[in-house]
Amino acid sequence: MNQIATLKMSEQAVVDQDELTRVLIRLDQNDVEETFMSLIKSLTDHLAMAEQHYNADDLTELAETMTLVELIAGRLCMTALSRVAVDVIACCERHDSVALAATYARLIRIGECALREIWDLKRSYI
Repeated sequence: MNQIATLKMSEQAVVDQDELTRVLIRLDQNDVEETFMSLIKSLTDHLAMAEQHYNADDLTELAETMTLVELIAGRLCMTALSRVAVDVIACCERHDSVALAATYARLIRIGECALREIWDLKRSYI
C-alpha cells in the first residue's frame, strides 16, 4: 500500500442567473455596466482584505469583512459565496481555528469560481 490518493477540491459556483437577470433589468440601463463592475471590484477588494485579516489571525476584522462579502455576494446573486461567508463569520465568533481554516479555504474556492462565472455571465448580459 504505497499509493496515496490526492483529492482535488473543487466547488461549483452558484450564481442565481434568473435572479441576476431580474436585478440587471431593474437597473437603469445606462448604469448597468458601471454598477455591475463596481460590485465585482468591491467583492474582489474585500476578498483580498479578508486574506490579509485571515493571515494576520485578526478574527474580528475578518468577520467584519465577511459581513460585507456576504452583502455584496448577495447583490450579485452568488448564493453559495454568501452562505459560506456567513459560515466563516460563525467560525470567527467561536474562535474555532480548525473549522475556520476549512471554511475559509472553501470560501476562497467558491469565490474564485463565482467570480469566473459572473465574469462569463457579464459578457452575456452587458
